Amino acid sequence: MPSKEYRQRLIEELIENEFVSTQSEIAEHLAKRGIRVTQATISRDVNELRLVRIPAGEGQHRYRSTPLSAQQDVMGELAQRFKLFVRDIDRGENVIVISTDEGHASGISYVIDKLDRDEIVGTVAGQNTIMLVARSSADAEDLLSEFEDLLD
Repeated sequence: MPSKEYRQRLIEELIENEFVSTQSEIAEHLAKRGIRVTQATISRDVNELRLVRIPAGEGQHRYRSTPLSAQQDVMGELAQRFKLFVRDIDRGENVIVISTDEGHASGISYVIDKLDRDEIVGTVAGQNTIMLVARSSADAEDLLSEFEDLLD
């Protein structure tokens, strides 16, 4: 059976890329990938991933990630996404390059931008790579260390 982390990664991908309005639809999508789980497992995953059902018009709803507000929520979300989706981090002077699983760079970049930290000038995300520009090499070194800690 695939790991919990893998299953949750698939659920995150699913709600980002598909219109999913029920937990049974999540289970159906997972089953198509050979992952059979109970409704209780899906419910726990939805809670752990902090997914919410939002109105999608015409009386329909869909699952989405919870909007981030408080700074500690942002750091918690970043830590969770780093553990699930980041594969490598490297630095060159004041630039940090973060390699992610396919399709997750923009979501992680969005969370990094929500940190709203002065030492981060900005991020640019592709499909599986994020380029983060720090104000200085020293800032980049500190950020790299902080991000590496999120992987543990």
